[in-house]
Amino acid sequence: MEKGHADRHVLTITGSDGTGGAGIQSDIMTIAELGGLPLTAITTVTMQNTLGIQEFFDLPANVLEQQVEAIMDDISPDVVKIGMLRNEGQVKAVVRMLKRYAPRWIVYDPVGTTTRGERLYSEELSEEITHTLLPMCHIVVRDLNVQSLVDWERHGMRSIFSASIAAYLAQGMTKENAVSEAAAYVNRQAALAGNIEGRGAELYNELLNLIAEYHESHSDVQYYADKMNVSSRYLAQVTKRMAGISPKSLIDEYLLKHIKIALQSTDRTIQEIAWQFSFTSQSHFTKFFKKMTGETPTEYRGRQE
Repeated sequence: MEKGHADRHVLTITGSDGTGGAGIQSDIMTIAELGGLPLTAITTVTMQNTLGIQEFFDLPANVLEQQVEAIMDDISPDVVKIGMLRNEGQVKAVVRMLKRYAPRWIVYDPVGTTTRGERLYSEELSEEITHTLLPMCHIVVRDLNVQSLVDWERHGMRSIFSASIAAYLAQGMTKENAVSEAAAYVNRQAALAGNIEGRGAELYNELLNLIAEYHESHSDVQYYADKMNVSSRYLAQVTKRMAGISPKSLIDEYLLKHIKIALQSTDRTIQEIAWQFSFTSQSHFTKFFKKMTGETPTEYRGRQE
């Protein structure tokens, strides 16, 4: 398979979480949200709800291995993210596949206990992972020391963090930049969900709501600062603390997301979409899109067909 400068595919190998808060479901949403192309291999099916996990069904090691093999033979992603592994057979199967295909990046989020303290695998398996899997990994999430406002014990936070690291690596970022961007992304998600308290979180959430309402007609920071009755400088301090980025970057990222949706899901012309989002001309719209993505709207739309 011929690849460009950045293969956006990410293979995530982990368990299923029927609530969508973590596991394979959360990984898919996170990777796709950040512009990646999620691929999956499921290790364990859980019977769970918001109260916790009731039962596990661990897929046989040969079934897991065949899932990984099918993806790697055909698509061969550069980035593999690993989460829940529950028995020795699964660990050995994953190690065999990693040795065979040697992806450029291996991100491991050791899922040893649930947020409720339920142990997911034995001490013996922990030793097996330590001796065979960990030496192969380029990033082990539990070993990272990042500045964050997030409560890491909250369900799904580490899953979002590790999946976002993988998504940024798939875009061609360095390890350091991917970790930094992922930490900022998790902060944004936590604030959006109301998981961070304080005046800054209130203003940040107010800004997000305003951007959602007015992004088609306004992309200037001063407009939103005036709506919130704060200075643009203070607004920049809030978004820097909460999300690690400027208000302008926040506005532009939201705008880009909805432009992509319009390009993918409608048959309107590029000019019509430019007008919808209040660009002064099609050339201005194309310049913005190419600056944000590295390709023109026409090229992007062509890849989706």
